[in-house]
Amino acid sequence: MTDTRTRLLKGAVWIALGSMIANGIGFLNTIIMARLLVPEDFGLVAICAAVMAILLSLAEMPLSETLVRHDAPTEEHFNTVFSMSFARGLIVGGAVAALSYPVALLYGDMRLQNILLVMAGSFVFAGLANPKLALFERELVFHQVVLMKVGEKLFGTIVAITLALVFRSYWALVLGAVASDVARIVLSYVFYPFRPRLTFSKYREILSFSIWITLGTWIQAMNWRANPLLFGAVLPTNILGQYSFGNRITNVVIAQLNQPLQRTFFPAFSRVKNDRQKLVSAYKRVQGVACLWIFPFGFGLAVVAHDLVALVLGEKWMPAVPVIQIQAIILALQATVAIQPIAMATGDTRHLFFRDLRAFFIRWPLILLGMYLGSASYYGMLIGALIGGAVAVVINIIWNMTLVTQIAGIRLREQLQLALTPAIAVAFMTLVVWLSGSLWEKPPSVPLEAVRLVSLITIGGMAYVAAVAALWQFNGRKAGPELEMAQLLKALFTKASKFRRTS
Repeated sequence: MTDTRTRLLKGAVWIALGSMIANGIGFLNTIIMARLLVPEDFGLVAICAAVMAILLSLAEMPLSETLVRHDAPTEEHFNTVFSMSFARGLIVGGAVAALSYPVALLYGDMRLQNILLVMAGSFVFAGLANPKLALFERELVFHQVVLMKVGEKLFGTIVAITLALVFRSYWALVLGAVASDVARIVLSYVFYPFRPRLTFSKYREILSFSIWITLGTWIQAMNWRANPLLFGAVLPTNILGQYSFGNRITNVVIAQLNQPLQRTFFPAFSRVKNDRQKLVSAYKRVQGVACLWIFPFGFGLAVVAHDLVALVLGEKWMPAVPVIQIQAIILALQATVAIQPIAMATGDTRHLFFRDLRAFFIRWPLILLGMYLGSASYYGMLIGALIGGAVAVVINIIWNMTLVTQIAGIRLREQLQLALTPAIAVAFMTLVVWLSGSLWEKPPSVPLEAVRLVSLITIGGMAYVAAVAALWQFNGRKAGPELEMAQLLKALFTKASKFRRTS
C-alpha cells in the first residue's frame, strides 16, 4: 500500500505540473480565439461538436479502462482493443459524414456540412490510438501521459492561433482541434512504440466489462452533450456562442484540473479492489484531496469571472459571465463524489448505467422548466436552462453518494464531511475577495485593472489556504486530506526546484 501511495503521489505531482502547463496553454488559446473571432464562430463549432459527441457515444466503449483493470492483459488484448477502436472510428466517422448534409439543412447553415466532414475524417484517424498507453496508467506512471498531453495541446494551439491570425475564421477552432488529435496519435507511438495487428479474438472478454458503461455512455451523451443541439435549435447562434465560450473557459480552468486527478483514482482503486478496508481508506483520502484542490478554483473563477472577462475580452463577451459562473460552480460541486472510478474498479458498472439513466430523467425536465421560466428573452432561456441543470447536479450528487455507500459502505455523512473543510474555506475566500473588490474600486487604466485582478486572485488564494490551515488546527491536526495535500504540494515544489536547477 505504501508503494501504491508513493506512486500515486508521484503521479499526482506530474499531473499537477502537466495540468498547470496544459491549462495555461489552453487558457491562452481560448482567450486569443475569443479576441480574434466572434461568438457566432463558437456557436457553429459547438453544434458540430455536439453532433460528434452524441454519435461517438453510440460506439463508445471504455477500452483502455478494460486494460487498466485487467489482472494480466496480453498482446491479444492490446491488439483487440486497437482493432475495436479503429472499427469504432470508421463507423462514427462514416456516420458523421453521412449526416453532415441533413444537419446543415436542419439548422439552415451549410457551413456546418464542411465542418462535420473535416471532423469525421479526424475521428477516423483518432481510431488509431495506441492501446499500450494504458500500461502507463496501470502502473501509476503518468509523466509520459502528461508530456503527451502538453505536446498535443501546444501543437493544436499553434495551429489554431496561426489560422485565426491569418483567416479570422471558425476554421481556426476546427483545424486546431484536428491538429491536437493528430499530435496525440503520433506522440502515443513515440512514447510507447507498438506495431498493432487487427484481431477481435478478445472482444467478448472486453465487452463483458464494458457493456454497462457503453449503455451508460449513450445516456450521458444525450444528458450532457446535447445542450448545444437544443440551444442551437431555439437560440440565436451568437447566444449559443456565448454559452460555448463560457463552457470552454470553465473546462480549461476547472475540468482540465479535475480530469487528470480523476485519472489516478481508477488505477489506484483497481489495485485495492479486493480489500474493502483499503478501498474505503483510498477513497476517503483521494476524494478529500480532490475537494481541497478543485473547490477554490471553481468558486474562485465564479467570483472573478466578471472582472476577468471585462479586462481580457471586452464587452462583446460579457453575456458569457453568468455561464462561466454557473458552470464553474457546477464543476466544483461534481468533484465531491467519485462514483465512476470506484464503480469501474469494483466492476459495479451496472450501477453506472442506472445512475446515468436517472440523471437524464432528473436533469432534462429541470432544464426545460428553466427555459420555460426564462422564456421572456433568449438570454433568459439560456440562464434558466443553466440554473435548472445546476439544481439537477445537486440532486444527483447526493444520489451518487448513496451509490458509493452501496458499493464501498462509506456512509453519506462521512462523504459529506470530506467536503466540509473546503466548503467552509471557499465561503471565507469568497467573502474576502468580494469585500476586497468592493473596497477597491475599478481603476481607470488597463494595467491597473490587471494589477487589481491579480491582487484579488492572490488575496483569495491566501484566504483559502489560511482558512484550511485554521480548520485543520481546530480539528486537532488529524491525518487526512489536508496533510495529503500538503505533501503533494511539497513534492510539487521539490520537483519544480529540481527542474529549474537542471534547466
